[in-house]
Amino acid sequence: MTDDPLFGQPSSPSAGVDSARTTPRRAITAEIEVMLRFALSRGLPLPPELHDGLACLDAKAYDGREDLEPRTPLATLTGLHALLVQAVAPALPVTLRLMEREAVHCDWRSVLGPIANIRRLVLASFLFLLLFVVISTSPVLDTHAMDGDIYSLDGLRQIVVMTFLLSAAGIGGSFQALFTAQRYVANVTYDPRYDGSYWTLIALGLVAGLLLSVLVPVSMEGAASPTLAKPVLALLGGFSCGLVYRVLQRLVDATESVFQSRGAGAIKD
Repeated sequence: MTDDPLFGQPSSPSAGVDSARTTPRRAITAEIEVMLRFALSRGLPLPPELHDGLACLDAKAYDGREDLEPRTPLATLTGLHALLVQAVAPALPVTLRLMEREAVHCDWRSVLGPIANIRRLVLASFLFLLLFVVISTSPVLDTHAMDGDIYSLDGLRQIVVMTFLLSAAGIGGSFQALFTAQRYVANVTYDPRYDGSYWTLIALGLVAGLLLSVLVPVSMEGAASPTLAKPVLALLGGFSCGLVYRVLQRLVDATESVFQSRGAGAIKD
């Protein structure tokens, strides 16, 4: 069984029995080794006090049994870990371990990204792009359909228009999620704990893009073509959920001010 100390996967059945005790030490050791490989492969300067402490990594005593923990004091390991974290900063140990584990099992899919979640995001963006292109070739999608609203359209035409706008919002949302995630990958600060947040960003983009292009009364002055206003609004809403939030908040504030002014007038009367 493959040993993956960072994620608590035991290398043998006997190690799995006491994984709660062995996992912290194994995780620290694995992260020290991966940070050391990263620093040496890129020629990063190491602090002088680190050299003496690295001798403990060469003095692992297993007594012929692979399931036993090294006898290096945990305090020494944590000190080495802290020094290496400073040496490889801003890279994170968890990101280095994740990318190294992914590189071991690399295949043709690695061209889509060095991390599995990045590859899934890339595939999602391709699917939204493909859907956008396919729906745009539909004969049902014409100027009349794009100029109409949800009350003037019915049946297949409304479904096609909604799907087209959702695909535009999905392109914006996946672009934002990929752009955000790629910055963390480039800086080696990607944290797998937040994998789901990128998909939440896409989901929010779908909702925001549809709201902004269909339900929220927003006009685009100076647009080259009125029929392009809705797809562009869907794309902007998918890319920036905060934009839609601010628009909705302004509508709420305006409605609230109307009711407050009416209430104040009724009290005076």
